[in-house]
Amino acid sequence: MELHAYTRTISDLFSVKKKYVVPRFQREYSWTKEQVCELWDDIVSNISMKDDAFIHEEYFIGALVLVGDDKSISLQIVDGQQRLTTLTILLSVLCERFKEINRENVAQSIYDNYIAGKDDEGNYYFKLENENPKPFFQTAIQHINKQPGSPSSEEEKTLQSSYDEFVSYTSRKHLGGKFKKTEVNDDLYEKLLKTVRDQVVKYLKVIFITVTEEDEAYTIFETLNARGMNLSFVDLIKNKVFKDLSEKHPDDFAKTKWKDLRNIIYSRDGVGGLEVFVRHWWIAKYSYTSAENVYKSFKKQWNSGAIDAKSFVDDLVSDAKVYVKIASPLLEDFKQQEEKQLYRSLIALKTFNVSQQKPFVLSLFKVREKGYLKLNEVKEIMSFIEKFHFFFNAICSMRPSGIEGSYSKAARQLFEANDKKSAKKVIQELEQQLVTRLPDKDMFKKKFVKLRFIKGYTKDKKLIQYIFSYVESVKQTTNEFQPDSITLEHILPQSSSTENYVGSIGNLLPLGSDLNEKAGNKKPTEKVDIYKKSNFIMTQEFGSANDLNKWGKEEIEARANSLAEYCYDDAWKVSK
Repeated sequence: MELHAYTRTISDLFSVKKKYVVPRFQREYSWTKEQVCELWDDIVSNISMKDDAFIHEEYFIGALVLVGDDKSISLQIVDGQQRLTTLTILLSVLCERFKEINRENVAQSIYDNYIAGKDDEGNYYFKLENENPKPFFQTAIQHINKQPGSPSSEEEKTLQSSYDEFVSYTSRKHLGGKFKKTEVNDDLYEKLLKTVRDQVVKYLKVIFITVTEEDEAYTIFETLNARGMNLSFVDLIKNKVFKDLSEKHPDDFAKTKWKDLRNIIYSRDGVGGLEVFVRHWWIAKYSYTSAENVYKSFKKQWNSGAIDAKSFVDDLVSDAKVYVKIASPLLEDFKQQEEKQLYRSLIALKTFNVSQQKPFVLSLFKVREKGYLKLNEVKEIMSFIEKFHFFFNAICSMRPSGIEGSYSKAARQLFEANDKKSAKKVIQELEQQLVTRLPDKDMFKKKFVKLRFIKGYTKDKKLIQYIFSYVESVKQTTNEFQPDSITLEHILPQSSSTENYVGSIGNLLPLGSDLNEKAGNKKPTEKVDIYKKSNFIMTQEFGSANDLNKWGKEEIEARANSLAEYCYDDAWKVSK
């Protein structure tokens, strides 16, 4: 492998007739606000003042690795894409700032020298070329005459965020504060902006490294980033797959599929991102491993020939469509009435904020697609998983050691199941393992009675709403009424006392918003008739069975314990 390395300034990079292309295997732009802030601080902290003159210090910002040579017009970026993109954004912001103070000639100079160039035919091109966020990046950020547009993808939102950060950093107030200037008129502001520009283009330096072949670029990309550097395991897997799927005609299959994958995963909030999905998918299909070791595990399978790149990407995209329904379910995903219970179980798990079960549930849904499990069988295991995590996580917050490993093993066994009998056996064995981890009744009651909701403390609100909703579903004899939205009613009004017991679950009832408003801050005895009118059986029963002439700490604690008993022994009962 032939390498050439030189020291270059940003001006050296951008002022020549070169185009720097973000290649297909590169990750999306992903710099956080903290990283942008760090780069900005590195820029301005190397500028000092002496006798009203600015003094610049050179600053090295790392290596830039590219495919091509000195004769190449177009160079592919192997390493350094994030930095070059961020610097391009900053230069574009400087253009806009100069235009604001009517220094269009300076803005045009920055644009022509460092952002855009002209080919031999006199046609403009951007010196940093990135196809993924096109046309947003080009029209809303790079171009000197920006067109308003809303970012539509996660990458575009991140680009916009970095742009907005630099807009803030280059304001009069911010720059004046950085250089201890209380009054910043147009002349001083122009001088400060030019000082920042000069620091960026003349005094920031990189080690400019070029290789001649694209295959060498993949190797360098992996070597630079696999050894304790900044890329995630997903980026490294992507690099391997893209290298193998190099055919780009009639379509760039790998690039198209990877874009589909990202769009699916980021189509809903709460899914957890690409890294979370790929790890869950990997441990469900191949082997149980930590996030830090997924790429190592992948590479072992890859080198053994066990992975076909095309099938690998196809499976990722196909299973991502199932995974988003598991991780962030929508009612429309479960159109049939018989499937509504699956939706409610998935929503419950989301409420509990647990994720260990996702690899297994992914396999479960895939096995159902194969016809190895009936809907009722899937509903039964999902109900069991919901109950388990209600006890284990939501109420008792027990140590999860080994739970994810058990789910992962069962998930792989389900993937490998080739008939109904083997699939059912996997489920039975998993249930038997999980049952042994359930908390005992004393522990459950001790944790349950501590649940509370009161103004200023809302941490348990969703969980209490879930509990009342679930209890109501048990008490209802038909499926006609589904309590999807519950208002929490304080029997003893919050205004009556500041004691903690007022917020206790023992002092709470489910109530519709209209009746809750009528109940208001009335005394408990004045609310009995309102409770009896409720559609919630739980609330009707309470209104009919209790004498509320005396309702205080002792009664509230007793009811909290009674609810805990009922939940453990009846509503969520799991046989050990």
